[in-house]
Amino acid sequence: MTKSPGPAQSVADGPSSSTDGCPITTVIFDVDDTLYDVSTGFTAHRNTDGATSFMIEKLGFPDVATAQSLRDEYFERYHSTAKALTVAEAEGRLPPPTADVAGEGAREGPRFDPNELSEWWASELDFSILGGPDPALVSAMRSLRSAGLRLVAFSNGPRKYVLRVLEEIGMDEFFPPEMVFSVNDVLPSCKPEPESFERVFKAVGVKRPEECVMVEDSMKNVRAAKALGMRTVLVAGEGRLRVRQSRTGDGMDVDSVAAAAAEATKPGDAPKADDPAVDVAVEICAQMITAVPGLTQRPAVFSVAR
Repeated sequence: MTKSPGPAQSVADGPSSSTDGCPITTVIFDVDDTLYDVSTGFTAHRNTDGATSFMIEKLGFPDVATAQSLRDEYFERYHSTAKALTVAEAEGRLPPPTADVAGEGAREGPRFDPNELSEWWASELDFSILGGPDPALVSAMRSLRSAGLRLVAFSNGPRKYVLRVLEEIGMDEFFPPEMVFSVNDVLPSCKPEPESFERVFKAVGVKRPEECVMVEDSMKNVRAAKALGMRTVLVAGEGRLRVRQSRTGDGMDVDSVAAAAAEATKPGDAPKADDPAVDVAVEICAQMITAVPGLTQRPAVFSVAR
């Protein structure tokens, strides 16, 4: 899978340098729709068929429509299917257990287990949709690593699933397990809650948020990172920052159908490049080293290409 270079937008105010002159030590990457492009269709697959099949099989939902409706309702609040189902159960929104589940030998405590979702996604999703490694991203990550930066993956997805995604797209080379954080590692909080970021900071040795860059597709998480003092790079999706001539009747870019399908499963969180919380916007993650060339120097700084 090879991505062509595309535009980047700098929307940072002030001088072309890191916050308060603080050297950058750490780059934290979201995984889904950040380390692979939203237009693959994988996110739409995970958040529809992947989520509802689990909810029907493991949690007793009667049909796809009922499962999807509840999943989307809670996902809009928490931006994590695992936390969405955790809270939905706490609020009494899961179907009552069936006779075989409620009978003798049924486990005590919550019925929903994030580890079961992780296992389900890691084994049941169609990872071929991802298209394999992106050579441009592999090259960009090697440049960041050569600059001595600490590279961290932080996802609201469950752990085994996140590790499988990183392996499938060739990113496990850059994110050893101790530098991968999933929703399992930060519950009961998750992004965009500040406590989830603080747990990651503590685990990897970050002393100040200002020494970090957050690379994200989610506006909720970009805003949370910015509020903590981090620099931010928004990954908008291929084609999202370019002006298109061909449009459908509803104003949607013809080549954005897959991205729109993914965003329909993430209500209220579409990328917004001109948001004040966005320092730099790129279409695909590999473009960040061109957009922020200071990240490849020693010491790394958040200097933006003008």
